[in-house]
Amino acid sequence: MNNPIRILLTAALCLLTVHTSFAQQAIQSLAGTWRFALDPENRGTDGCWFNTRLAESVTLPGSCEQNGFGVRAVEPTVGKLTRVVRYEGKAWYQRDFDVPQKWAGKRIELLLERCHWESNVWIDGKSVGTQNSLSAPHLYDLGALSPGRHTLTVCIDNTYKIPIGTWAHAITEDTQGNWNGIVGRIELRATDPVWIRDVQVFEDHLQVKLGNNTGKPVSATVQGSSCSIPAGGISVKLPFAPNAKAWDEFSPALHELDVVLKAGKYGDRKTVTYGLRKLGTKNKQFTVNGRPTLMRGPVDECVYPLTGYPPMDKAAWMRVLSICKSYGFNYMRFHSWCPPEAAFAAADELGFFFQVEIPLWTMDAPHFGQHPERDRFIVDELDRILEAYGNHPSFALMAMGNESAGTLGELVQKGRSADPRRLYRCENGDTEQDGDFFETGQRGIAGPRTDWDRWSAGGWIAGGENDGVNRTTGAPVPTLSHEVGQWAMYPDFDEIDKYTGTLRAYNYEGYRRSLAERGMLDQNKDFARASGLFSVLLYKDEIEASLRTYPHGGFQILEARDYPGQGTAIVGWLDAFWDSKGLIEPKEFRRFCGPTVALLQMPKRVYTCDETFKAVAEISNYGPKNLPIKPEWTLADESGRTIAGGSLPATVAETGKVSGLGEISAPLRTVAEAARLTLTLKAGGTSNSWNIWVYPARQPETPAGVRIAYEYDRTTRDALARGERVLLFSDPTKGLYKIDRVMLGPDEIRLFEVKPGQNALEGTFMPAFWNMRLFNQVGTLGILCDPAHPAFDGFPTEAHSDWQWADLLGRFSAAESFRTAGAPPSYCDEREKTWGDVRNRSKAIVLNGTPDDYRPIVQVIDNYERNYKLGSIFETRVGPGKLLVCAMDLDTDAANRPAARQLKSSLLNYAAGDRFDPQFELPEELLERVLTFEDEK
Repeated sequence: MNNPIRILLTAALCLLTVHTSFAQQAIQSLAGTWRFALDPENRGTDGCWFNTRLAESVTLPGSCEQNGFGVRAVEPTVGKLTRVVRYEGKAWYQRDFDVPQKWAGKRIELLLERCHWESNVWIDGKSVGTQNSLSAPHLYDLGALSPGRHTLTVCIDNTYKIPIGTWAHAITEDTQGNWNGIVGRIELRATDPVWIRDVQVFEDHLQVKLGNNTGKPVSATVQGSSCSIPAGGISVKLPFAPNAKAWDEFSPALHELDVVLKAGKYGDRKTVTYGLRKLGTKNKQFTVNGRPTLMRGPVDECVYPLTGYPPMDKAAWMRVLSICKSYGFNYMRFHSWCPPEAAFAAADELGFFFQVEIPLWTMDAPHFGQHPERDRFIVDELDRILEAYGNHPSFALMAMGNESAGTLGELVQKGRSADPRRLYRCENGDTEQDGDFFETGQRGIAGPRTDWDRWSAGGWIAGGENDGVNRTTGAPVPTLSHEVGQWAMYPDFDEIDKYTGTLRAYNYEGYRRSLAERGMLDQNKDFARASGLFSVLLYKDEIEASLRTYPHGGFQILEARDYPGQGTAIVGWLDAFWDSKGLIEPKEFRRFCGPTVALLQMPKRVYTCDETFKAVAEISNYGPKNLPIKPEWTLADESGRTIAGGSLPATVAETGKVSGLGEISAPLRTVAEAARLTLTLKAGGTSNSWNIWVYPARQPETPAGVRIAYEYDRTTRDALARGERVLLFSDPTKGLYKIDRVMLGPDEIRLFEVKPGQNALEGTFMPAFWNMRLFNQVGTLGILCDPAHPAFDGFPTEAHSDWQWADLLGRFSAAESFRTAGAPPSYCDEREKTWGDVRNRSKAIVLNGTPDDYRPIVQVIDNYERNYKLGSIFETRVGPGKLLVCAMDLDTDAANRPAARQLKSSLLNYAAGDRFDPQFELPEELLERVLTFEDEK
């Protein structure tokens, strides 16, 4: 029951409490050496091991795997990190402790901060009870213990008994693993038998739980006001009016308050650190203290390879979240798990928002509502999360697992009723009655253009209702873009040496052996950098698309760092340890990801010199205040020479909005030859840049002395035998290996025999989505080339893929990634058509069997699961002749494809020039294998 009483607070109590100090409670840490025994055959309880002195020893906090107990790995785990030691079952932990004389008559509580996952506790052989939570501390009331020595025995059982889904990140072997142990604080707390059990602070009242173990009612005062506490305890509701500086991401102000209980000879005190903030929604946006806010941040899937479990100390979380803030993020989604207290404390101090999720993913588990025992656990877990962490201002959003099905709306309503201090994700429906915000798969890229936003792209999410497709222009509540990005890159194998803990990168070692067997290990660094820079380029476009979207709730990046599970997804500009790969500096990243970002809407990125570049400038401002701005822009070439520039009308960028700044117009007639130009827009104390490419409107006459061929037939071979120079365009539609779309398929579906008629992979500008083992797909990771190669004298390029290659390679939108992930075909076709995507532009020819040091001119970086040597442009001597092969269609609709005309001209000029001097002569048998298509006839 609630017993409203009136009290006077010695300081203004807050809207949200964030930390409790047990100033008046004696604390005894139990960290250190414990006796130990594994119980794989479940004999301990019947054998009364709680009355037996256990023989082994371990160190806690920690896991039995960290201590070397369990089954040692014999074979590497496929598609994920390998746990060096693995154990599932019951494990017993035991130690003696001394109750000091000054604790006589005190109530003693045992805190086990994070167990994995069921715990049973005995004191001196007597059962205290059992608890079961993956998200909150296990607290045991031990009552009064006599001074002197006692024996504590804890049995931890990590058996998968409750079907929350083996993919859920609270337990999955793809990230932390289903470890057995106790981590975080392990301690005894002594209080008087009348004590403050809990303090929760709401917008208009303070809820205080008071405990009473005396067995009879006790008269007490809280902050000098009287109340009666019945045996067992009571929860009292106290009105208050907070009066302190508000907490937000820009000014995370925290305050302190002492809450004091007196009950005759008994008493207790809690020092509460708190922050004031008011979350809300308005106009399809989140609001913090009334100001619109856009959530920007990564997903955390509990990837912590050194320990196999998340860090439990504040310093480690300060590091993680400071790294995130350095990249312009203000938010983190915890995918199907809940972080520990230390994470919230760090986020409170840094001004960071959390989206917490219950440990549920029904991919391989019953839908919610179909399994009563599991459903009860999930309901209780929600209650435990809200009570344990509900006071933290950083705890902003609450969701019911990942991509799960069932009557989860029941949990939303329960949470909203019990704790309105945060916002709850809609689980069944997308209206204000269903929840406070909506989450859908608004991800992907529309190709080489920026004149679109998330509303124009729709969205799809796995596990969603009906077909999972959302084609509306937004729910009436704020919409979060779910798991944006997921663009794969090649791993840097130097990272293997960093895996020194409970999880080892044997999957990476397998990829390294494969690359070495293909004779390309010396290219590892080049592959990692070229594919990584390309991936970052795509993340820039993804993030800017979300920032252009108004009104909008925000986006989740999947992922800022690598995810070495689920098939091994190398998708981050940070590695699994939150360390930079050197692909982009935080300062550069913040130019397109942060509270205030200059934006540009342009319909294309490739122009001819007789055109005028036109674009619309914008600014996304989610900073703390309105910004008076005087926008300026420049268009410059790679030497820094200004082609055009100017200013736009001065204006005020209102906070919480995307504001138009005006149109940029720049004639390109002064660009005399093929060039990459950079448009830089400065506004509001920030700047952002975009590359465009400008080519001559007309190409010179085809140089003499080069034969153009379209088949490697007798005519072509005869010409080469006569010593001619041949530019061969190999048909991108022929010789393609058919991709079988399956999840977690065997190696046989990725590896294939190269033969006439099956000698290439379909060309694609976009890299693999997530990873090739989970989702079988073409799987390539962009291109690698030498920008100084004479073949590119007339076609400026970087060493990695950039947008001038999009039309040349084809498949330049995210439509194919939705197909790969299992979206409805009609939705994928719709995306492809809307975005103007094209197929059959190129292919990647398999060049396995060429000398180890043979390198294509345009090498397609293959997936680390396959490691074939692939080329879209390569050269060879053929007897006295010279052959240049281009596996791209540069002729179809050439009048409307400036990049195709320019690349063809550059290749022809190279083939006709003195520097066309292939250093290798590939065997005729190999050329016939990769350039002929006999079995298709």
